[in-house]
Amino acid sequence: MRTWRKLSTLAAAATLAGGLVLAGTPAAAAEERAPRKNAAATAYAAENSGCNGWACVKIVGSGGRVDQIQAYTNFWAVLSFYGHFRIFGPDFAYNTPDRNNSHTLIHYRNIGRSYANGSKFCVEAYQKNSDGSYTRRGLPCVYTPIS
Repeated sequence: MRTWRKLSTLAAAATLAGGLVLAGTPAAAAEERAPRKNAAATAYAAENSGCNGWACVKIVGSGGRVDQIQAYTNFWAVLSFYGHFRIFGPDFAYNTPDRNNSHTLIHYRNIGRSYANGSKFCVEAYQKNSDGSYTRRGLPCVYTPIS
């Protein structure tokens, strides 16, 4: 009983000071039941993604806002390939350098803007051939809005 009284006193003092509230104490139970006022809303990023052939695309953002587009190797199709990705959307196009594209490597571009519903974002995977030419190995696309 003596220990409980000390814990209750400590918890009450911490609560009054705006500090720590010990779990399992009457003060903690009261805080849990208290209504939250002016609680900050948590914003969660959403994503749309898809794969085709050796390529996968993912757009990250919320609604029509696209914060980032990612290109990566589809490990269900191939573990790695030598070549590059072409990443493109309504107002941009970007080629990654030729390199070994392991399924653990993610190429990305930060976008940070809003697009109309139905805007199309794509990634193409190009394998470099021994004669210097390229073979397209996948073309996945995703659309806004992001959900």
